[in-house]
Amino acid sequence: MTHAPLLLPGGAPSCPPVAVTFIGDVHGWADRLERVLVQAEGRIVLMGDLIDRGPQTPQVLDRVHGLCLDGKAQCLMGNHEWMLRRVLPPEGGVDGDAWAAWVATWGGHAVLAAYGVDQPDELRRALGPHLPWLSNLPRVLAGGEGQQRWIAVHAGLDPSRAMTEQLRELTADLGEVPPAALFSKQWLMVWPGDVPADTCLVSGHTPREECFISSRRILCDSSGGMIGRQLSGVIWPQGQLIVG
Repeated sequence: MTHAPLLLPGGAPSCPPVAVTFIGDVHGWADRLERVLVQAEGRIVLMGDLIDRGPQTPQVLDRVHGLCLDGKAQCLMGNHEWMLRRVLPPEGGVDGDAWAAWVATWGGHAVLAAYGVDQPDELRRALGPHLPWLSNLPRVLAGGEGQQRWIAVHAGLDPSRAMTEQLRELTADLGEVPPAALFSKQWLMVWPGDVPADTCLVSGHTPREECFISSRRILCDSSGGMIGRQLSGVIWPQGQLIVG
């Protein structure tokens, strides 16, 4: 039996039915990203958390934003992009409490060092067009057709709630409350009961020593932005692991 392509509510972005390389959380490591990109096949989907912790955020943002503008890649919003959006709201200004937390505990200090700035207004100017792009990244992507389809969400989906309900929320306007699908580390090997049997749920967010790859679930963050770790990617649908 064949199925229509998986459609997301609200006209959310989706990808054509070609090979896809899912890339885990880059976290400011441009050299790791390049080593994975040269092995990638088909369309590229980055799982979010491009920023913080690593020393090369400017190069990462230039590279990934350029790939997306060229139509060669798509990128999800991760919890770190969500936090940056809270720190530097799209409407202007700065959330002082969020700024202090981001610098001290989220790895924001590495972003400031990489840009050579230390004030919110300086960072807003340094990020330039990257900031509105990061602030408006999609929170869910989907693609594939027939009996091989996928849904990508930064941290996963709540198994106690319907997938359809969660997708509606993830494609609606972003409110002040962060979606659990960007933050939870409890949903690694689980998924909602209404995820179709022919669909693989893909996420990053929770760093693992080795990626998990199956027909129903892919976990592709092996870095977490930590020193001495490798960035990983998974080429779908064959399930081939690539590392950088």
